[in-house]
Amino acid sequence: MESENRREQHYAVSKGGVLSHIIDAYKSKDEFYCPYCKCRMLKKCGPVRTWHFAHDYRDITDSERKCSYESYLHTYAKLRIKQWFDESDEINIHYKQQVACPRRLNCIWVNEMDDCILYEDRSYNVKRILTECTIEETVRINDSTFRADLLWKNPDRLSEDFILIEIKVTHGCTRKKKDSTARIIEFEVRSEEDVDRIIKNDIIESSSTHFYGFKYKMQNRSIDPKFQLVKYILYKNGAVYSRSNASCQNYHERKPSSIIEMTAVLDEKGDSILNNVRFKGIPFGKFYIWGMAIADKLKCNSKSCYLCKHHSYDYDKACLSCSLTLSDIEKAKQALQCPSYDLSNDICKQSIAELKEYAMDNIIDIWHSGHGVISIDKLVDDNLCDCKDNENQSPH
Repeated sequence: MESENRREQHYAVSKGGVLSHIIDAYKSKDEFYCPYCKCRMLKKCGPVRTWHFAHDYRDITDSERKCSYESYLHTYAKLRIKQWFDESDEINIHYKQQVACPRRLNCIWVNEMDDCILYEDRSYNVKRILTECTIEETVRINDSTFRADLLWKNPDRLSEDFILIEIKVTHGCTRKKKDSTARIIEFEVRSEEDVDRIIKNDIIESSSTHFYGFKYKMQNRSIDPKFQLVKYILYKNGAVYSRSNASCQNYHERKPSSIIEMTAVLDEKGDSILNNVRFKGIPFGKFYIWGMAIADKLKCNSKSCYLCKHHSYDYDKACLSCSLTLSDIEKAKQALQCPSYDLSNDICKQSIAELKEYAMDNIIDIWHSGHGVISIDKLVDDNLCDCKDNENQSPH
């Protein structure tokens, strides 16, 4: 027979208290009763309408006449869900587990702590914890008492370790119940088919299934970093690597042989700095010059054609030229052997000023092996002491 979503009762309770569908009850000689009003039910098993139960109005009381489909549905849902609970070895509840980066509380790169929290799907078999289901049991929570449509509990565990199951046909949980510390699952039910869907699937929070009071402990563990970063690094041997990739989770892991590290966020589009000469609107060449200007400010005896008075740089073409040779320079470290190298203090000052302006709206991390993390204000302080590694490093 085809199922129909009618406001008809397809379930009734036998004398022995067994909830039965009309198809299973058809050949039974037992009498069946309404789950809600207890009125004797008649089996309607004709050839036209879908088989169903109907109240026997030949011997019905006034109170039984007030039995509505909603009242029947609410009671039926409780009996059917209890039956499902008692007969099942596994009832899985799915939830969202909060997983957070352990560094988020002291991270300089995020604006909101929620930026570094993600939600992962988790599930557990509630029958491994809760073993008993009762109907209309009263529980005490703090200083209040509540009656549960169904109570999933374990008599061998703490009295607070339970789940209230609420059936919403016309009225949902009260605000007082929702605001309590109790764990509550509220099912919205409008038909017998809704109950069928509940018992045939895992329990997942949705528009018709609501969770209240479930508080899962946040896990602190490594997650994918939110920000990809780029580093300028000046090493003790004078080498410079200004396209080093890093992330917000490992940028603080300094290179053992580095003197200066300057770190910034990659382009918001996520383009790798290795393939893109711009990040956060700043040309990569300028980022390199800022690093070299910092090295000069910290008196690290660094040399670069970018800081020489004779250099010329085309940011659009990413091309460095020398006015003395009138040719392109392949590597800026040619300044090491150049007898005409002439440091431009104006370029250094301008670069530090640009860096300070950039840092007003963007996060940037500047670290020195002798001073630790350096603020922009401290960097522009002329009294900043000399580089401690100055005597042991090669010029660049």
